[in-house]
Amino acid sequence: MKILKFYQNENLLKVKVEIFEDLWSLQRVIFSGDAVKSKSVRRFKANESDVGELKDVMVTVVVEKTELDKTAQRLRIAGKIVDGSPLEYIRLGSYHTINVAAGDVIDIIKLKWPDYLLSVVRNAVSESRRPLLGIIAVDDEKALPAYLLAYGIEFRNEIYSNLSKKMSQKDFQEQLNKYFDAIVNEIKDMAVDTVIVAGPGFTKDDVQKYMQSKGIEKTLNKRLIFESTSNAERSGVYELIKSDKTSSLLEKERIRAEFILMEKFLHNLSIGLHVYGIENVSDAIGNYAISMLLVNDGVLGDPQIQKALAEAEQKGIHIEVFNSSDEAGQQLHAFKDIAGI
Repeated sequence: MKILKFYQNENLLKVKVEIFEDLWSLQRVIFSGDAVKSKSVRRFKANESDVGELKDVMVTVVVEKTELDKTAQRLRIAGKIVDGSPLEYIRLGSYHTINVAAGDVIDIIKLKWPDYLLSVVRNAVSESRRPLLGIIAVDDEKALPAYLLAYGIEFRNEIYSNLSKKMSQKDFQEQLNKYFDAIVNEIKDMAVDTVIVAGPGFTKDDVQKYMQSKGIEKTLNKRLIFESTSNAERSGVYELIKSDKTSSLLEKERIRAEFILMEKFLHNLSIGLHVYGIENVSDAIGNYAISMLLVNDGVLGDPQIQKALAEAEQKGIHIEVFNSSDEAGQQLHAFKDIAGI
């Protein structure tokens, strides 16, 4: 997601959707009663018997409901039209659904933009640019490093082995070690928690054995995974990313931070240092008894929750918003969707 403008005096946030995950983030911050402005399409009929013609319009609706369509990869925002242009193609007060997809720009207008909701949007911006995984596709000729980002793949400069069958056994081994050292240095420099080393044949296995023999794996502050691909080209990287194992790995990476916080809450629960449920949390906020709030995104539109979060924000209490569909979010749901640490 890209924040194009934020007009604080007007409480208007203009954003550009870049990837599907941005739609999920937007659904978390768009509530009933907000106004949303975007380009859309309306069917215009010159008269009642007319079939009608689709016209491009700019409309503003007061939101009544939102729905994330994972199949069509769009966010549907439904409500009454309160403004728009050209006026001849719209009818003020009529219902309309804005379909938001990757590439679209929308304005979101609230009575007030609280910091915790702006944080949800800003986190979506930073997450879309943060490398999710490091990948190195290797064979006996070259290694191709790449970063998997939320919005695509960023390929780095290739590392060449410079090996030749004409080399003596000693020279060949020395050059092979240099090649492996270059791969190891690339892994060390990758600003990620997990790196997948993949490729055809035995080179990836030889890299692993080399690292084990030097004790490198133990000193790396990274998780290394070794996988097979049909080649060490860009197509091999894409092949790896499409695999079920990588998809599962990405999902686990995404929810790990929430699990850490949930474990901290459960630990406090076991020793009696905890609050959960809106009534208890509200009291704890008023008494400055907590330093952090955990809240599920599914209840952000609840007036009681909003009141508690607004007070927490005023008192400098940190707010973490969970994905209610993840396992950590489901655990939090068992504690009435809001908890204090």
